[in-house]
Amino acid sequence: MSIGKTLKRIIAAILVLSMMMALTACGGGKEQGSNQENNTSEGEKTKLVVVNWKDYGSDDPRVIKYFEQQYNCEIVHEYMASEEELLTKLRTGGLGKYDVVLPNASILPVAIDEGLFEEVDTSKLENYQYIFDKFSTLPENKKDGKIYAVPWVWGSTAIAYNNELVDEEIDSINVLWDEKYKGMIAFRDDFNDAIMTAAIALGQDPSNPSDLNAIKQKLIEQKPLNRTYWKTGDEWSKLFANKQIAVGMMWSGQAATMKKAGEPVTFVVPKEGAIGWVDYWGVVKDAPNKDMAYKFIDYMISKEFQLQWTVSGGPAPVNSEAVNALDKETINEMNIGEDSLNKLYFIEYHGEDVKKQWNELWQEVKAQ
Repeated sequence: MSIGKTLKRIIAAILVLSMMMALTACGGGKEQGSNQENNTSEGEKTKLVVVNWKDYGSDDPRVIKYFEQQYNCEIVHEYMASEEELLTKLRTGGLGKYDVVLPNASILPVAIDEGLFEEVDTSKLENYQYIFDKFSTLPENKKDGKIYAVPWVWGSTAIAYNNELVDEEIDSINVLWDEKYKGMIAFRDDFNDAIMTAAIALGQDPSNPSDLNAIKQKLIEQKPLNRTYWKTGDEWSKLFANKQIAVGMMWSGQAATMKKAGEPVTFVVPKEGAIGWVDYWGVVKDAPNKDMAYKFIDYMISKEFQLQWTVSGGPAPVNSEAVNALDKETINEMNIGEDSLNKLYFIEYHGEDVKKQWNELWQEVKAQ
């Protein structure tokens, strides 16, 4: 890493911390409303219940401390291991229990159809105006012209490898089928990711694969090469730290965080392409603390938070001001430039019948 690049990152981080301190000093978020939830000095604390992935930005102790002090609230996190688990949580007692949750396109349309989310009033979000049009105009978070979830971050599920165990530059998705790494490969345990990845390897359209039988056979061929099918980022990180895996599917954001922490990880969007995703914040139907939920989401999409998380190794921001504050080298290193973006196949909602078919195929593969 060049001295110039390092200096730019340090300056960016200092600016972010300075902005946060300034917000704290002047009571930053108090201008967003006048109800009791804004009282940071007295009154009963509001409890905000958030469902997210573990170690994924919103549960950073510094973030929690800052937000709780600003709004005299308590943030409680409940964690999910998959999007399908989140959907189940919402369907089975989540309404009236959770305030804010983090879905993506794989479940958003059906969750909206089932009435699991409140309509979003973007006038209550000061930072919504800074979201890139590319993300604010996506269709999966909308119904009948109404918005039901707010884009937060984006990235890819591609290839990460341990550059202390791998002595070559990997640029192909076919490394997941390479006999050389037998027993040292980590494949994602998610039917959507599995089928899309196999489709990309076969040259099929991952959004609308033409031959599921070929995909099934491709996944069966991969299975004996696998060390494990992983579900959570924490599971992947532990395997990586113990050098039990050399290469595998991984999220761009987590790979960036690990690299920032000094782990010997290299992340690459393969030449054949990879899975792209957008994570959204949604206010749950009948959320107990809807006003606080809006304040939380507005902070999550702010330049201050997004820039801070990005320079700390987080995923790509949707806030245009945060991206404009990054230097080109950082953008390229994080695989969030145009070259990488153009190689991504963004997750789409396929309907319940297709989801059932894909899930059954994946379960059959794992049962082999």
